Amino acid sequence: MATPGILGLNALDARHQHLLALDSYKNFTSLPCGLPAELWSIILDHLYDNKRSLLSCLLACRAWGDFCRYHLYELFTWSTVNKFDEDGCSTFHPYPHYARRLAISGSLLDDDVAEDSNIEWLLPLAQHLDQFVSVTHLEVDSMDWDDIFGTHAWDKFTSAKGFLSQITCLDFCNIPLHPFQNILESICLFPSLQKLDYLPSHVDFGEEIFDLQSYTPPSSWHAFSTEHSPLQLPTLGFWTWFSAIEFTSLQTIRLDSVPTSDLPTLSSYLRLLGGVLKNFRIRFITPHDVYEFVESNALANSTGLQRLELVGFIRQHPDDQFWAGEESFNLLTMLPGTSLSGLDILLDGTPHRNSDSVLSQLAAIDEILATSEKFSALNNVHLHLGRCNKGNQEISKAFPSCQKKGLITVSTSMQDLSLIAKVILDDQME
Repeated sequence: MATPGILGLNALDARHQHLLALDSYKNFTSLPCGLPAELWSIILDHLYDNKRSLLSCLLACRAWGDFCRYHLYELFTWSTVNKFDEDGCSTFHPYPHYARRLAISGSLLDDDVAEDSNIEWLLPLAQHLDQFVSVTHLEVDSMDWDDIFGTHAWDKFTSAKGFLSQITCLDFCNIPLHPFQNILESICLFPSLQKLDYLPSHVDFGEEIFDLQSYTPPSSWHAFSTEHSPLQLPTLGFWTWFSAIEFTSLQTIRLDSVPTSDLPTLSSYLRLLGGVLKNFRIRFITPHDVYEFVESNALANSTGLQRLELVGFIRQHPDDQFWAGEESFNLLTMLPGTSLSGLDILLDGTPHRNSDSVLSQLAAIDEILATSEKFSALNNVHLHLGRCNKGNQEISKAFPSCQKKGLITVSTSMQDLSLIAKVILDDQME
């Protein structure tokens, strides 16, 4: 999806081509002030999130219509509470061909809505999917598998091959993890899928026995994320599935905290990926998890790794002191490092001091990162501090070699940015 605000040239050209495809080029000759359509597109792009102003522009100049509708109707949401008129017809999108994101919201978290909703609430949308010719991003929220699987609406939805083939980005939010088989069936519906973001509503543990080999994901799928999950998400099923079918197309894996019991399966899959992996994020809850991950040599074969984000790799104590155990250094030593260009370290707070807390050990991290032979491509080390106070001067000073090379950037909460900037400036003046 295009970045909000003024678009880059590639995104601007893609949008211009999209507008031309809507058969509206005849209106471009009547644009005011003689400015070409591309310039008006850039100007009106400033209003991308201001619906009121976009509506005013829509009334002010007919030729601006396509540019305004491009933003006004980007997202269309269909839910169990969509209204029906006296003839039983549902209210529908006035300009479905402008929509680029489609959100389907179920009733999983709303019992009142669930009782009143039509069992075939998805059917009107499923019957009109062929009109959403520009949708590439599908968001499915608060959906219970029992609501849709086996219904006529679901059959109609899965038969819309043209629409399904357009989807490149898929968000599963507040979707139960089980039955896991339903998740696999849903993922495999989209032959052009590139990115999947999964956030479960709840996790029901239970054994499922089915043939993983019969579920083949699209080879275009290169990014998988569970980083926004508010709980320890059991990802064992995914790693088992990927390993069983030897799926090695994933270039980006971004995870939040993974249960310790899932680390061996995850590590095994990462070794299977090898040099294909380019972007990896993981959060460690305990030092023991770091140790287990290091012992597995999970990233030892990741020769193509370009960006690594580690949460809990360094821990921040309530007394404004920092801890990094021996296993943290071993993790960096394990990395092939030849292609690593960016390292993000997010500090996790911990209520207790660890017995092996040695603040001077932070210098060892700096020494490893500053070794040009080890990480020759490294050009940025980003530290995100949990709290900004006097103790954070220490974390800044712990990386003198990296600072000298201009590798370190530091960020924190917005209200503390000025203090962090002062800390870094003082260090440089010293």
